[in-house]
Amino acid sequence: MDKRAVCDMILPEEGYAEAMETVVEPYLAERMRTGYCEREKGKRIFYARCLSDQPKGVVIISHGYTETIEKYKENIYYFLCGGYHVFMPEHCGHGRSYRMRSDADDLSLVHVEDYIRYVDDLLYVSRMAAAEFPGLPVLLYGHSMGGGIAAAAAARAPGFFDRLILSSPMIRPSSAPVPWPLACAIAKVFCAVGKEEQYVMGNHAYSGPEPFAGSAAVSEARFNYYREKRSREPLFQMSAVSYGWLWQAARLNRYLQRKAWRGITCPVLVFQAECETYVSRIEQERFVRKLSRRMKGKAKLVRVRGVKHEIFNAGARVLERYWYKVLGQKSLKESASLL
Repeated sequence: MDKRAVCDMILPEEGYAEAMETVVEPYLAERMRTGYCEREKGKRIFYARCLSDQPKGVVIISHGYTETIEKYKENIYYFLCGGYHVFMPEHCGHGRSYRMRSDADDLSLVHVEDYIRYVDDLLYVSRMAAAEFPGLPVLLYGHSMGGGIAAAAAARAPGFFDRLILSSPMIRPSSAPVPWPLACAIAKVFCAVGKEEQYVMGNHAYSGPEPFAGSAAVSEARFNYYREKRSREPLFQMSAVSYGWLWQAARLNRYLQRKAWRGITCPVLVFQAECETYVSRIEQERFVRKLSRRMKGKAKLVRVRGVKHEIFNAGARVLERYWYKVLGQKSLKESASLL
C-alpha cells in the first residue's frame, strides 16, 4: 500500500464508533471466523482466523496483558486491507481461552505458571496458520506482554517468521514505584511459599470501567469503544496479575536479554512510545541494540512522539505513519528517529 492508501484507510477520531459499527465490523464479519484449538488436551485456545481478499502474507497477532481479540478489530482490519491474512489467539488466562488457576470463577486475575506456555501456544497457532497457507510469508506482530512473548517465540523458532514487529514490547514490565529487583524478590518469595496465585499488592479485581485519563491510550474515541465492550462481558474483565505472573515476567526478561536476541533471525521493527509508563524503555533499547549489532542493521527502534503505551490507540495522524511502517513501507522522515 502506498502512503495515500494508508492514510485513506485510517479511521478518524470524529465518528469513530459509527465507522467501526458500519464499516469495520461488517467487513470483518464477512472474513472472520472464530473457534478453538488445543495444544494440550482440555486446554482450549480461542482464536480468530481472518482472510484477506488479496493475500500476500499471514500475520499472527500476539496481544497484551488483559487484552482480547475484540480490542484488536481495528488492527485486524488494517492488516486485512494491507493484504494479510490474520490469525490471532487469546493467550492463556485471557478472554475465552483456558485459564491456569485453581479459582476459575475469578476472571479478573491473570496468572501463568510458566511463560513458556504463552510462547508454545503462540507457536502452535502460528504453525497452524502457516500450514494452511504454505508459501506465504509469516509476520509476527506483538504488543506489550504479547511483544515479549512474540520475541521469545521468534527466538525459539528461528527461520520460521519472516518479520517481527513489536509495539511497546514488554521486554520487562515497569514495577514503579517499587524497584524492579525488589519486585522480583517479593514475587519469588510468594511463589516459593505457595502463594503464586495471590494478587500482587496494589492489584485488585475488576470494579468497573477505568477512566480515560489514566489509560494507555491517546485516542479517547478508541479507548471508549473497547471500554464499552469490556464492561458488558465478564470474560474480558481481566485487571490484575498474580505473583506467579510477575515472577514469570522476570524469567521472560532474563531469557530475552540473555539468550533470545541471539536466536532471532528475521528483521525486527520495534516501536517505542515516548510517554511510556507500563514497560521499561531502557530494556527495549538494550534489546534492540543487541539485535542490531548482531544482525547488522536488520533491527530498528522507532521512537513515536506524543503517544502512550498503546500506540495503536493514538490519533489518526500518528496512526497514518505507524501503519505505513507496520505494513512494510519505507520510513517516513517525520514519523520518528531510527536506531
